[in-house]
Amino acid sequence: MTTTAVVNQKGGSGKTTTVLGLASAASVRGIDTLVIDLDPQCNASEALGIDYPTDGQTAADLLAGEFPGGAAEVVQASKWDHVSIIPGDLDLSDIDAVAGLGVEQRLRVALDSEELRQQFPLILIDCPPSIGKLVSNALIAADSALVATEPSFMASRGVSKILQAIETIQRYYNPSLTVAGVLIGRVPAQAREAAHRSAEIREALGDLVLPEVVPQRAAVAEAVGDRRPIHEVRPLVSEVTSAFDAALDRVLGGARP
Repeated sequence: MTTTAVVNQKGGSGKTTTVLGLASAASVRGIDTLVIDLDPQCNASEALGIDYPTDGQTAADLLAGEFPGGAAEVVQASKWDHVSIIPGDLDLSDIDAVAGLGVEQRLRVALDSEELRQQFPLILIDCPPSIGKLVSNALIAADSALVATEPSFMASRGVSKILQAIETIQRYYNPSLTVAGVLIGRVPAQAREAAHRSAEIREALGDLVLPEVVPQRAAVAEAVGDRRPIHEVRPLVSEVTSAFDAALDRVLGGARP
């Protein structure tokens, strides 16, 4: 079982789009995938077909206490083939205010389930734009982190901050955590500033940055709005799907220390 947290400290950097793109690429390959939505905005959950208020339990319920292996009981079916979901909830925003020892460990404890390991070769965690207890839960539970960013000044600063947070988690909580890479998305077809920022990120981080970028295309937003995998959009948006395919290969093929 591979567990990957998709992170960035800045909002609007394409984290949810990246999670959905990876899930779409996995779905096409027939890889049973679990998406865990830790973002109180719940965008990934809604894109996967969860209607609110939901009848089932959510990630907020899961993190409300310590439930060894309890994540298996919170999984819901999505509208996508081979993709299941632990949906988000507005109440997730309360988790960062919870005091006490071990709060950051709750997701890892909840995922410690042989049933989940047998059922889902891939788990993707959609994280909120922050560095708090929700993101800490994700990084402590994950095998790797994939940083999603757009080519802008503020998003580039977010990459730097989240990489520092990952180093802290590695040092104190999860020494086996690796960085799968940095995926640059929402890249406009023609924009000098975007090209400049992309070059800056590549110069600073080298091979950690995936060679492929996710171009900005209306089809991506339309797929999300229609609750469909991007790989099912016709005509196929090959430059988008190939970027997510490559990102999935990076996640599954081994991350970088």
